[in-house]
Order: sequence, then C-alpha cells, then structure tokens
Amino acid sequence: MQSPPTPAANKPQPSDEDGGFDLLLAQLRPSFAAIAATNRPLFTTDAADLHTAFLESLPPELRRHYTCNCCRHFLNRFGGIAVVQEDGQLVSPMWPAPQAVPVAFSKVVEVLRQRVQNATITGVFLTAESSVGTAMTGEWPHLAVAIPESRRHRGLVQTAGQLAAEKKQDLQTLKRGLDEFPVATMMTALEYLTTGGLYRSEKAEAVVHWLLGLHELRKNTPNARACENLLWVAAAQAPAGFCHVRSSMVGTLLEDITAQLPFATLKTRWADKMAPSQYMRAQAAPAAGNIAQAEKIITTLKAAGALERRYAKLDEIPHFLWRPTAKKSQAAPGVFGHLTPKVKAPASGGKPTLPVQTMTWDKFQRTVLVDAVSIEVQVPAAQDRFMALVTAAQPDAPAILQWDGGETRNPFSWYYAAGIDAEIRRRVLQAGGTHEGCDIRVSLLWNNRNDLDLHVITPKNEHVYFGAKRASCGGWLDVDMNVSGNTDTPVENIRWTRAMAPAGRYQVYVQNYRFHERVQSPTPFRIELEVSGEVYHCDSVISPRLQTGTASNVEVTEFQYQPGQKLTAVPRGLRSAQPTGTWNLSPGQWVQVTGVVPSPNLWGEKPLQQHGQHIFFLLDGCRDTTQGVARGFFTETLRSEFHPIRATLEAYSAAATVPGAEEANTCGIGMSNGTPWNLTVRVTTAQSVATYLIDRWD
Repeated sequence: MQSPPTPAANKPQPSDEDGGFDLLLAQLRPSFAAIAATNRPLFTTDAADLHTAFLESLPPELRRHYTCNCCRHFLNRFGGIAVVQEDGQLVSPMWPAPQAVPVAFSKVVEVLRQRVQNATITGVFLTAESSVGTAMTGEWPHLAVAIPESRRHRGLVQTAGQLAAEKKQDLQTLKRGLDEFPVATMMTALEYLTTGGLYRSEKAEAVVHWLLGLHELRKNTPNARACENLLWVAAAQAPAGFCHVRSSMVGTLLEDITAQLPFATLKTRWADKMAPSQYMRAQAAPAAGNIAQAEKIITTLKAAGALERRYAKLDEIPHFLWRPTAKKSQAAPGVFGHLTPKVKAPASGGKPTLPVQTMTWDKFQRTVLVDAVSIEVQVPAAQDRFMALVTAAQPDAPAILQWDGGETRNPFSWYYAAGIDAEIRRRVLQAGGTHEGCDIRVSLLWNNRNDLDLHVITPKNEHVYFGAKRASCGGWLDVDMNVSGNTDTPVENIRWTRAMAPAGRYQVYVQNYRFHERVQSPTPFRIELEVSGEVYHCDSVISPRLQTGTASNVEVTEFQYQPGQKLTAVPRGLRSAQPTGTWNLSPGQWVQVTGVVPSPNLWGEKPLQQHGQHIFFLLDGCRDTTQGVARGFFTETLRSEFHPIRATLEAYSAAATVPGAEEANTCGIGMSNGTPWNLTVRVTTAQSVATYLIDRWD
C-alpha cells in the first residue's frame, strides 16, 4: 500500500521498500474470503484507531508508505470486523497469523488481531456492497476485501443499516426475555406444548427449544464477555420473531404460566390467539400511511410480481419423498410379437393382500415408502386437511418467503382448507351469535372491511336483514358486522332456533351495502346454510361491477323447508358439505397418490421447522373448487423485512384470489407433526398389496 499519486517530483516509486505489501494482501484477502463465504455472522466492534496502531507497529522506515486516506478509512471502519468462536472469543477474519505475512507486517497483524480479540461487539456487520475499501487508486493498491454474493444484503424493505439496527434491538429484547422467564417456566411451557394438546403447538415448540438452549448456554459460559458474544450470534442468526419473546405467542404462554392460570384457561386463551384468522394477522385495516409505504416499497423494487401467486404444477416440485414408479415403455414388437405367450396363473390369484397394519409416519417412511410402486389414500371425512401448493406467478420475482432466496430459489408455499367451516363457527360464537341448535341457520363470511349484508325472505314474506333483524316467525339476524368497517374478519348470522322455523319457501341473497376498503374491488364470500342438521356451502363473489345496494345483489339460493325434515335435494347454487367436499373428492373414496412431499419450509439444506413439519400426499384429481378462500401467502412466513408493512400485505393476501385452480395438480391431504393422523393408505409393491393406518408422525 502506498500513498495516492503526488506531484511527479515527490511521487514515491514502487519498489521492494514497501515491505512486501502485495504479499500481505495475498494473505489478507483469502483469509477474509474463507470466513465470509460461510454463514458465520460478522460483527462490528469498538476496536478504535486501528490506522494509528497499524502505523506504530510498522518499522519506522516504512511508515511513510502507509499514510493514505483510503487505507486509513478501511482500517478504522472495517479493520475491527470480528467473528465469534464456539467458546465465545472474538477473532479477526481479516488479519492473518503473524507467521503467514512478511516480516515487516508480523507485528502489525499481531497487534490488530489482539485489538479485535479484546474488543466489544457493537453490532452485526451487513453491507449491500460487493467490496469494502478502495482496492486501487490509479496504480496504487490499498487495503480492501471483496464481499461474496451470498453475504451481500438484498433486503426488499430494509437497508443494511436498518437491518443491523434491528438486530441490535433484537439482542436487547432477547436478553430481557431470558431474564424474565427462567428455565422452569420454559420447561413447563415445553411440557404443555408437547403433551398438553395445545392447538397448533408446532408453531411454538421450536422457539421454546431455542430459548432453553440459550439458557443452557448462559449457564455453561461463565465468562460474561464470551456469553454476550454468543448471544450476539444467536440474535444475528435467529429466525424471524424468535428474539421477541414477550410479544410473541410463546410470550403469552409464558406469562400465563407465570400467572399460574389453570391449564383449562390457558388452553382456551392459547386456542383463541392461535386461530387461523388471528395468529400473526393484522386485526385492524392498514393505515393510509402503511399502504402508501407499501406501495412505494413494492413499486420501487418492482416486486409486485412477488405478491402474485398461482397454483404450483407437479413437474415444478423439486423435492419428492416418493413418486409413482414410471411404467416401462413397450418395446417395438418383434417377428413373433403377434403371438400370445402362456401365462402361469399366480398361486393366490394375484398379489397377496396383507391385513391392515397401524404404524407411525416415521416407520412408514423407513420401511414401506421405499418399496411402494403405487399408493392410494382414502379420503377422510373431515375436510380441514385438504391442502394446495402455490408458487410465485412470476418465476423471476424477488423472494418474499423466509425459506426462499440464495442460490437455490424456493418460492413455494401452501395453504390448508384450514377448517373454514370451523372459522365460521368461531366468528359467529365470538360475536355472540347462535351456531348450534337451529332449525335453519344462514351464515355469511368474508375477509375485508366492506359492509356486506345477508338477507333472507321467509315463507311469510318477512324480510330478515339489518333493517329488520327480528321476524315474527322467529328469524333473527343476531350478528351484523362492518357497518363502520371495523374488522377484516366479519361474519353475519340469521337463524331460527329449534321448532321455530315455519314451513315454506326461503330465499337467500347477499348485498354489498357499502365499500370501506380503500380500493373498491370485488369481495369473495362464503355462505353456510344449515337445515335440520345438514350443512351446505356456496362460494361466490359480490359486486363484480363494483356496485353497491340492490344493483350488487347476488342471489344465493332458495329452498322449501318442512319442520323436522331434511331437504329432499341440495338447494340450487349450493353444494353439500357432507357427501362431496369442495376439493372434488368424496369421503371414503380411494384416490391415487401422485407424489409425497414435505412442506416447502423443509426443503433444502436449512429447513425452517418453526413453520411446522408437514407431509403432503398429492392426489390425482384433487383441486380446490372454492373461490376466494385460497391464500397465496401468510404474513408469518414472510421475510422479517416485510414486518413494517405487514398490515397491508395481510389485507392484500386475504382479498387476493389464486388463479388456475382448474388446472392445479398439486393439491391433496396434508398431515403435520404433533396432531393425530389416522390416515388410511393402500400400498402396492412388487410383491403385495397392503393397507396401513398411519396414526401419527412418530
């Protein structure tokens, strides 16, 4: 390294008198590159005035060669970068061992290495640049290092500086959480999550295991500085949300345990907050400022295509646990191809059929799946396990999912049918309506702030709606929501309790009374009709022409009712929720499996198990026949940099539809760890046909 060019008379000439700077660079740059190419986080430190230390450690006759501003800037800004060893000690990824550099620089690197080792971490080092430092000015080389592509910050929302500031705050939040909730409390939480039957417990198990590991780290690292350094590593590498102990669902559970709430109360509170419509969902409409911020971010980054989703195709899936054995192609007929050979009849009349065996998925995968030629699944009666894989509509769109990005793209996600029927029940009950014990019940569900209204014309020509909520015949609109557009999880409910509904003709329609959403767009909705205990569904879209009032009316159905009797036919425009589901398959039906895949968060070398462990049996002919209830993504699966505009993205995802359902071929049955399976499968191998009841994961 030499001074920048000076007037010719005083310009130092390149010579061996620089102490062998080129040899120093030849050691420094590979040393840094070897560490930077790994996933170990880099940290900034308070190691100060390293340029002065550099000069003072040089032989006096060489110091005049190393006083340039480029190298001063590099040393003071980047010379103190550090990594943390397994024992918590800091080491420099920049400065090689003294014996590896020219003699003139051996004391320099020793001093700088020592300065870094004794320093205190001040933050996570992040940059979007391809290099730090100025490698050359004219013909003069300077201290500088390259940043590998995989190490460069590519955030769509936050700058490198903003993310570094967030990581610094994450450390403080994490430490407060560890201080507030001791090991005993977390062990109780883990016991409840693994054995207490808490709803969707897999969402929290990984967090508690991680926090317990940090408690163990604290216990086994008596050196305070080393412990602090290791916590920095944990915060830098933590999955999104893990550091925010108190403000997370895990924090709610830990607080309830600390408050010594009865388990039944704790379990109910947990289930309410983990309901699909509540968990990590924005419960208020996005503010105008949030929408403007989101518009600016997405437009500037040309990332609108990343939000657009479509159904995935079977030949796009990169990670199968099993696929049907391809049939061998028929060879061209020979001279005697027209002759029919004698076939020896099998002793048992075909492949032997083995008795039903019950086993776990873990055992099934190890002992059965590997030999399967074909697999069939018996469609379960409950429809909440149906699922579909979706992906980015534009393959070159920026990554938005936590498991996407890097050298291997993975834009795939999934959604379950997720018990939309159970969601109707939950919303009705939460709003104080009546769901059970009805002769007739008509419920309307939609997912934005527009004011949809449910209308029923009774056999006595009474009109039950928001303007006449009670009818003399017993009909009652007991839930009426979004008059003021105050929720994006609304429901309306009209019902006749037992022995109240009169005989005759009923008519049902839906109207868009008023737009409350900023963007006036069509609103998908679902009607659930219950008559004498039988349930029927209709999925539709209101106001395709962006109208309100009577012009927006959507006639849903009409039916003839006889007290105490079931309907003789499925009402016009509806489908039965009992015999045939919304996924084009019937309960009890045997369906061919076209592939077995884990959920996308488990693909690749770095599975993100905090998003659950799921196995999907993709089924031939299975597809989502509903409209508007599919979800292209869920906000809890997005990269952390999207957190500032989460409310806007939640509203977008809830209202957007996923096109291409008619051609979708990656739908099927999904099973997860921590919940009962009770899935019946029939497996054909080269030797036999066997039926298995897979009762649980392991």
